[in-house]
Amino acid sequence: MSVRVFAVVCFALVISLASACGTRPVCRPDTCSGCCTLDDRCLAGTSTASCGRVGGLCDTCVGAQTCSVEGRCEAPPVTAVTDAGSVVDAGRPDPRVIIAPSEAWTWVDVPGSVCGNGSPTGLGVNLTSRSSDVLIYLQGGGACWSQATCSLGIATDLDGYGEAKFSAERTLGLGVFNRALTANPFRDASYVFVPYCTGDVHAGEVVAPYGVHHRGAANVRAFLERLRVTFPGARRVFVAGVSAGGYGVQFNYFRFAEAFPQAEVHALADSAQLVNPGGTRLSEFMSAWGTVEPTGCTGCTGDFTRVPPWLASTWPNRRFALLAFSRDNVLAPFFGLDQPAFEQATTALVASAYQGWPNLKAYVVDPPTPTHVMLTSLSNRSVMGVPLATWLAQFASGAPGWQTVRGP
Repeated sequence: MSVRVFAVVCFALVISLASACGTRPVCRPDTCSGCCTLDDRCLAGTSTASCGRVGGLCDTCVGAQTCSVEGRCEAPPVTAVTDAGSVVDAGRPDPRVIIAPSEAWTWVDVPGSVCGNGSPTGLGVNLTSRSSDVLIYLQGGGACWSQATCSLGIATDLDGYGEAKFSAERTLGLGVFNRALTANPFRDASYVFVPYCTGDVHAGEVVAPYGVHHRGAANVRAFLERLRVTFPGARRVFVAGVSAGGYGVQFNYFRFAEAFPQAEVHALADSAQLVNPGGTRLSEFMSAWGTVEPTGCTGCTGDFTRVPPWLASTWPNRRFALLAFSRDNVLAPFFGLDQPAFEQATTALVASAYQGWPNLKAYVVDPPTPTHVMLTSLSNRSVMGVPLATWLAQFASGAPGWQTVRGP
């Protein structure tokens, strides 16, 4: 019997057989209405020293912060003093905290974030009190790195992404966003949808000479300034992305880890294997986007294959998952490779970078024809007898048996 199962059995029998069980129940949302300490004690979650609710990790309020009835550490009301000395706007809470209806998608404008044409953008949220988990999803949609490539339309939404486009977003409600899907391990999390409109796989830091605002990484920083104060009690944060969003997850992981230092931050990249492009394309990407190499990841902007083992070794207590098609009709041409070369590069990456790390695993599909993206449908795929939904549940929970699998 596993430790997890043993703990559940003990909890079920604790009233009548308390002396027979040597393990107390694990503190979690279904056993604790307050907050959980690092040693699995459930506290009321109402004090500044231990603030939180619904099984979230206890937060310690700092400075003048107080613990709100929602279980969040909040700054005191903001006041403004006029030149005449009168106080106005008293009682306004921290304006960075996102307030939205429960379990309904809401668009939030985020000042400082921009799309490729320089127009402002934001993000979408779907908040819930079901758990303290948070799923932050980075959208995909092509990329460009020159005047010529950016004029081809292969990078989506360079002309802007706002509330109107968000209201028509087809991804919402599918796969990992489907709360009614029992097989979805993220169904009880609060959702954050990060749009993609900068053409730089969420990794850019510049305005290019050809006029495109490759500011994807700068946008991530602006978004995290809002999200870290909105979810101070998050115990688990899953950062997921598809295609360009999957690359953004891996390039920006360190930023998410820094923003949520008290949470478990796990990464899931779909159709985003870090193989190296053909010819000079890699240097063209990095130069056009102004991508900054993460501290400690030496040589990573010159060799993508270094990124996965760097993540696994730098954060050994966090999990990093890759979903990949060995033949991909989108990624192969993006990397300037034909399908045989792309498949060979994927095989080499998984065989080298993903070996020997207990926290770094891949789910690789050998499709009959090149294809792209898995997360929009979780129930219809199985590899070597392992359903995708089961593999993702193992990733999310850290269950024993989570391994790299590959097959048709």
